Amino acid sequence: MDHNEPFPAAPDDAGRRLRRDPVTGHWTILAPERRTRPHDTRGDATPACPFCTGNEHLTPPEVDALREPGSLPDTPGWRVRVVPNKYPALPGMHEVIAHSPDHARDLEELDTGQAAAVIEMYGRRLGAQLENGARAVTIICNRGPRAGASLLHPHSQLFATPTIPTHLLDELENLTRFRNRYGACLICEEIERARDDGRVVLDDGLIAWVPAAPAWPFGLWLAPADHAADLRETDPAQVAAGLQRCLAATLEVTDGASLNYWLHTAPADMIGAFHWHFELAPRLQALAGFELGTGMAICEVDPAAAARELRLALTV
Repeated sequence: MDHNEPFPAAPDDAGRRLRRDPVTGHWTILAPERRTRPHDTRGDATPACPFCTGNEHLTPPEVDALREPGSLPDTPGWRVRVVPNKYPALPGMHEVIAHSPDHARDLEELDTGQAAAVIEMYGRRLGAQLENGARAVTIICNRGPRAGASLLHPHSQLFATPTIPTHLLDELENLTRFRNRYGACLICEEIERARDDGRVVLDDGLIAWVPAAPAWPFGLWLAPADHAADLRETDPAQVAAGLQRCLAATLEVTDGASLNYWLHTAPADMIGAFHWHFELAPRLQALAGFELGTGMAICEVDPAAAARELRLALTV
């Protein structure tokens, strides 16, 4: 099977929107209507925020939600709410996950039960999209203007794709090649190297470490200590607690810098050697010509030094 070919049953016009460069092999999604999406720069909740409770009529009808007993769809009473993105990259395959009704509390500031509900919804939605024919599902969160956030209400976005994105495919191929040659998981091996090198930040069921070759200063990976290919194999409460601690520590050492995080979990029918993980990317450096022209990162912070600062922040 050619992992780079689009899924033949892609919904709507995904085939028209997806373009693959014949020279680089990289994929682009054409979505010109996203130019008209709103941008919110205000810090306080306003009646215009589509993700605040009471404003459910400002979004498309919800596709999933964790709700208080007796509450109805598209009304208040939800804990986590999922709606189609109003300005989708791929129609039917691009969703918004509102973390809570609270306009001002980011994921690391939620109580443990609410944060676990967000992770539970991640699993529910990626499962629904894979069952609907997506080849891969990527969940991302943009925090702050330098990270591409357009609305302030804390939320994540889910992108289901009819082909495996380039970065995820590269990981899958490297992991499969390593397993075939050595009979082991490459990420499990990298975790052990990080322990030996002093790059581990959190080691409590979930492991957080600074990569040996980080693309971002204070960038972190977070993965289960026990090998698991799919996010849904790990307890949402455990995942939420680890992610909350990593986010809080990263924001502490970067003085609240904008950041992105994303989830890589096994593509459909290709679990193989995969080991699911989050990647956290504080946006302390802008991508410049060299990075864009070569695909090579320049990181200004030593990985072991970054890990020391992050470990200290975990204890604060």
